[in-house]
Amino acid sequence: MADKHVDPKEVPQLSTNNKLGRVLDIFHSTGEIFDGGQTFLAWFHLDIYASQCQQNLYYPFASLGDWEIANFLLTSRLSMRAIDKFLSLCLTNSLPLSFSTAKELCSHAEMLPSGPHWNARVVPTTHPMKSPITLYYHDSLDCVESLFNHPLFMQLMDYSPFCLFTTAEHIVRVFMEWMSSDGAWDLQLKFPKGSMLCSIILSSDMTHITNMCGRKVSHPLLISLANIHMDIRNKGSSHVFLLLALMPIPTFTHPAT
Repeated sequence: MADKHVDPKEVPQLSTNNKLGRVLDIFHSTGEIFDGGQTFLAWFHLDIYASQCQQNLYYPFASLGDWEIANFLLTSRLSMRAIDKFLSLCLTNSLPLSFSTAKELCSHAEMLPSGPHWNARVVPTTHPMKSPITLYYHDSLDCVESLFNHPLFMQLMDYSPFCLFTTAEHIVRVFMEWMSSDGAWDLQLKFPKGSMLCSIILSSDMTHITNMCGRKVSHPLLISLANIHMDIRNKGSSHVFLLLALMPIPTFTHPAT
């Protein structure tokens, strides 16, 4: 059915998908561009090691081969001891690597441009605890900015609400992304001209951190954007969900009776 909330005056922009014959009505006057922000690539040029990267593209690693081995070890599930054992092999020692231990490898990785920084806060409580409650978290705005600045998502985001119809008569409407919903359209009507909707998705589930040492558990809180296309957002390999916080589960001390 046609959307009753659609105002034809608000959607003068029309585009047709020739393959499917669909008509797209886009909410105009949204997503205004302002100067002064930093793009994803600009962050690399502002990095303290930017001058070294101009001389060596793979800095702080020595070469492409050095980076490939480092990337393999860093993304593997090998422990620090297993990485040290691998790096101590005679064949590995013959390679021109810029690191010889797992500690040196991690220090190299920490020199790379990073995303949002971790913060920690002790949560006060009036009841006795077995251990202090520490909340580890990222700044939510930093996470949102990181997702918006990601170059892989630039062409895979919706910046304006839209209505998609199967024909030019606007009889049958197609709902696919969040920006195609009535809720997104109605919200946009309430905001000033030039503003853009940014829909936050939060998800969480209990995760065991340790089983042998106190059975510590936590609730990792993930954040993402509904502006990113759903088929990309649902792929785990796209890394669209960022770890926003680790919400601890407190353990209280009960007095003996």
